[in-house]
Amino acid sequence: MLRLGAERDEVSVVADQRMSPTFVGHLAAELPRVLELPFGVYHVAADGDCTWAEFAAAIFEEAGLSCRVREISSADWGARAERPAYSVLRSEKPGTPRLPHWRVGLRACLERL
Repeated sequence: MLRLGAERDEVSVVADQRMSPTFVGHLAAELPRVLELPFGVYHVAADGDCTWAEFAAAIFEEAGLSCRVREISSADWGARAERPAYSVLRSEKPGTPRLPHWRVGLRACLERL
């Protein structure tokens, strides 16, 4: 997205799929705590959720790029593989570490680039 945002005035991004983008640095910092939890399945993800279009717009905003996001549907995108409309993960199981909001993670990621 950074490259596209720097090269183009506008990009088309899917707006009907929600997710929880998670900064790997935040996740990695909490892995020792996860390993101490009882055996089981744990979803450890950033707080909050957004569409891919909202995520792209946030990337451009945080990076100071003036590229516009044109929201399109998954059908308009025409990907070969069907994607779920809702793939948000929540850290709900007791004892599961809570990660910062995805916007905080986005800023942390961009600072590292």
